[in-house]
Amino acid sequence: MPRLYDTSSRPAGPLTRARFAPAPVQRPQQAQPDSAWASQTRRIQEVQQQPKAGMPLPIVLGWILAVLLGLGLLVLLTVLFLLYVLEGSSPGAWVLEAVLASFSLVVIIGVIVLADRWDPQPIPLLISAVLWGAAAAAGTAYVVNSVVSILAYQVTGDEGAASFVGAVISAPFTEESAKGLGLVVLFLVGRRYFNGPLDGLVYGALIGGGFAFTENITYYGTAWDHGAASGVAVSVVIRGIIGIFGHAIYTSLTGVIMGLVARKWGTLPGALVFFVATWPGMFLHCMWNLSSFLFPGPEGLIIMLLLEFALSALWLGLIVVLVWDESRLTRVRLGEYANLGWLTHEEVTMLGTWKGRREGRSWARTMGALPVMKRFIRESAELASTRQRLLADGASPKATANERELLDRLTVNRRELLSRA
Repeated sequence: MPRLYDTSSRPAGPLTRARFAPAPVQRPQQAQPDSAWASQTRRIQEVQQQPKAGMPLPIVLGWILAVLLGLGLLVLLTVLFLLYVLEGSSPGAWVLEAVLASFSLVVIIGVIVLADRWDPQPIPLLISAVLWGAAAAAGTAYVVNSVVSILAYQVTGDEGAASFVGAVISAPFTEESAKGLGLVVLFLVGRRYFNGPLDGLVYGALIGGGFAFTENITYYGTAWDHGAASGVAVSVVIRGIIGIFGHAIYTSLTGVIMGLVARKWGTLPGALVFFVATWPGMFLHCMWNLSSFLFPGPEGLIIMLLLEFALSALWLGLIVVLVWDESRLTRVRLGEYANLGWLTHEEVTMLGTWKGRREGRSWARTMGALPVMKRFIRESAELASTRQRLLADGASPKATANERELLDRLTVNRRELLSRA
């Protein structure tokens, strides 16, 4: 397979220099048995039991972060609800608006679940991504944008000018920065799992979806105050249908850039590139908000629909490309282990292609070993990502120990499959 990411040599600048020496592939301690699906009559009399590893630190930190952000979201929604009711609006209307806002989030989560099937990210980190967008980023943006709009009105005395400054200037910068900071936090907490552009897209889209959920509640509430049910319907069409992927697209672009840089040059550049990685999302966000001022009539709605449809199609196409690229990289990295005898090349094909995975699961199902096969596939993908991280960051003791643990588990999974063949 072609190697699109040649990380064997890196620039020697102070920013991209690896902290550790280059990481050679670890060699197996003994020759591995034949492929279980190539020689199904082979029997292994003694099967090493699956080691019980403790919960990885990133998972523990992910759960702690999710709990804290969940409490933050509860506080934020309570504040928004009280402000809404104190202004004389109906509590029932607010609940309806929250339900309508959740529909968009469900759609975004559904798309990302499909995109994340190749090498699924840990559940607590995914939950933390949604909650960061809905609580931390949305709360920060709500306060900052409100203050900027008030200051702009005091300076200009014009509500239209204040609205323009808040929507076109403040909102893109503040919101994309707040959401992007969530990516940096997840990147540092879950670096073990954040290894490429697809991972960045997954986390970024969920952060954007969570942000849109909270923001849509406020917009739907304003629409209700001005036009009751008809006003909410128009707002749902614009924000919940036409612009449903807006925030998910903006923040996912930041994640893609961070993932690309981290895969190529390592952890430190991957975190620092955040300062410029938000620019594409800021630009698209600014253009979307500006279009509502340039085209306020029905014709503007049609233009926005066409542009957003094209942008969403490109984004969905990007997801397909990144999933293909992730599978390609899995084959390349597992091939390095196969060259040293950890796997056979037939197994690399089984673990690194959609067709091979389907056939492997079907074969394992016939002998009651489907859970073992699923674990084998999942941990092999994680091993490939770990190998890529070792190439980018160098042979750090923590990453090397993680690689050894995954190699041991690969051997256990392989032998257990052979014992049932």
